[in-house]
Amino acid sequence: MTYRVEFDGAALVQLNGLPSVAFDALVQRVVALVEEPWDADLTAPGDDPAERQATFSDGYGLVSFHVDDATELIRIFDIAWIG
Repeated sequence: MTYRVEFDGAALVQLNGLPSVAFDALVQRVVALVEEPWDADLTAPGDDPAERQATFSDGYGLVSFHVDDATELIRIFDIAWIG
């Protein structure tokens, strides 16, 4: 099963500020997530199990997303970069 990926408006804006090395690392992580979207951490204990976070670029980046199994969609809603 391969999921599709969509970026919410805020995440699209955050993409604009990423350096190219971070952008490339994010793309690699998202490519891995479309094959295994559950290979990520819950956003917070007790929250919706479909809301996940995954690190990228050796832990310098964090991508937050919602997984919808019914539509096979990963909706990215936040990208953080501390590098």
